[in-house]
Amino acid sequence: MFQILTFLLALSASSLGLLQNINGEQCTSILTVGYGYKNWYNATDYLPENTSVTGVAMFKFYVQGASDAHIMLASQPYLYGYEIVIGGGSNSFCDIRKFNRNLTSVVTVATGKILDKFIPIGFWIRATQQLGLIEVGKYGENLPFIFWTDPEPTPVKYYSFSSWGTAVCQWMFKCVPDPLAVTSKTMTNTTERTDYTKRFFTYTEQLRRDVLRKRGPYGTDPTTNPQKVLNVVITNNFKFIHLDVMTSTLTLQGISTFEWTDNSINWNPQNYKNISKLHLSNFELWQPELVLHNAIDPAMSMYSESKISVDNNGLVMWRPTFNFKTKCDIDLTMWPWDKHKCNLLLSTWSHKVSNVFYELKDNQKSECLQVSHSDWKLDRVTSFYVEEKTPWDDIIAAISSSEDDPPQTSLQLVVEISRNTKIFDKLFYVPLILISCVWLSSFGVMPNSSSKITTICVSIILSTLIIVYMTKYVPVFSKVSPDLMLGYLKLILLISIDALISALLITVHNRKSTSGHPPFALTRFLTTPIVTKLLILPKLDSTRSLVNDQLDQKLTKTSETIITLWDIVIVAFERIIFIMFLASTMTILLSIKFSVTALF
Repeated sequence: MFQILTFLLALSASSLGLLQNINGEQCTSILTVGYGYKNWYNATDYLPENTSVTGVAMFKFYVQGASDAHIMLASQPYLYGYEIVIGGGSNSFCDIRKFNRNLTSVVTVATGKILDKFIPIGFWIRATQQLGLIEVGKYGENLPFIFWTDPEPTPVKYYSFSSWGTAVCQWMFKCVPDPLAVTSKTMTNTTERTDYTKRFFTYTEQLRRDVLRKRGPYGTDPTTNPQKVLNVVITNNFKFIHLDVMTSTLTLQGISTFEWTDNSINWNPQNYKNISKLHLSNFELWQPELVLHNAIDPAMSMYSESKISVDNNGLVMWRPTFNFKTKCDIDLTMWPWDKHKCNLLLSTWSHKVSNVFYELKDNQKSECLQVSHSDWKLDRVTSFYVEEKTPWDDIIAAISSSEDDPPQTSLQLVVEISRNTKIFDKLFYVPLILISCVWLSSFGVMPNSSSKITTICVSIILSTLIIVYMTKYVPVFSKVSPDLMLGYLKLILLISIDALISALLITVHNRKSTSGHPPFALTRFLTTPIVTKLLILPKLDSTRSLVNDQLDQKLTKTSETIITLWDIVIVAFERIIFIMFLASTMTILLSIKFSVTALF
């Protein structure tokens, strides 16, 4: 019997159009029950009179019900076009349907509990005929939660409301500002009376209830005011920094602190037992919805869900954690003393970056160095705004009704990091110095000595093994090879040239008895006192202990030989080659741009 009375009441009230006040607006209110579209309304009444937009139908409304709110869009009354279902399937999904002899579903979105049977929820619908775009969004939000582009659009000029089955829905539409600016107390049931519920709440619970009640069920978004820019201060505390040079992947973990002022929140702490700070859930208050455009793992937001702290003056603080990976353009020229600049491109979904000014503090913190095995350290983080196109700019441009909107801007963060080398640099640079010294010391023996050949071979083998081991830390497909790796390659080239020269000198030394004397001018020049002292040449016709020959021939006694002119020529050539190789080796070591303070 009660259901029949409810049905008859809703059926009779659906055509009355009573006036109702909500949120400072005076709206036409009707009730609907069951399925069917009877009353039709003009969809262009909501547009401003001086608007230049043509082919656009837009209207807003409030609906209160448990589920199944239906809206029909049509070019003429009773000539069905598009049907929008909000809270279908027991308030679990939303649907857009097109009428082509029959209603056919074209897009469905799971929205959860989007309707409320106790509180009216505000929505807006916009139909753009030129684009064939149908959008449905919540009141106070810029982006739709469901939309569809019709390749063969139907003009939309009228709309009508309906329900489904026994579901009763109350609709409030054609809202205009209340001239008396008095919010209806019939809908909100906030008649001035003694609040007897305070005895059942703690002071914190009372404060929480009053703050949320003051903001209302449609809390004001501070970014929707185009005449006032919201200033948000960001401070990052990096807990973990790692750059994988093999894949050019930067991993950042830490905590970000966002601070801004919400002018709609304020209270007197004396009324709540001196409570000056309140913690709210993340869905109860607006917070920045920054999205990392160049993230490897795509996500709706780069920050975690965490509670928000607000004080009695409206100062809001939000401290979410972040953990993301992004690609970084690396330069390994100075490896392992390399420094890198990685760019992070941030954009938003819920608001334009131009409505919010994100200010990055200079004193960005990093606790990475507190970990003994951390391989990277933070040098600096800077930020600036850039006009760079993101994938969702096309969506925002499509749903924007103004052609004079400013270009979309994004916030770019530049993270400068450097390698925390510690022992890493000594592992590769010190062997380069030692191998160079051992190889250059081989010039102190005769070229026909087995010790020199052995030293050359060992130096080449060690340098090659170090280069192979170095490829474990440096990608072989890098555009620019590290100076340290090039230093080993150049050293191998010099040692190989020395091996070739030593082989030639050994041939000359073995054939000196049958090749006659060297040119007279050359021997006269080499035997002058100045050249002899400068190149430290042995004296002609003097005896020399063949210690090196003993190693080659494994002699058991000391033999003596006479220093000939060919010996002086060979030794002089060795001294000149030594000076040239010494200068080349020093050039290689200095070209690595290594700092002595970094080594010791």
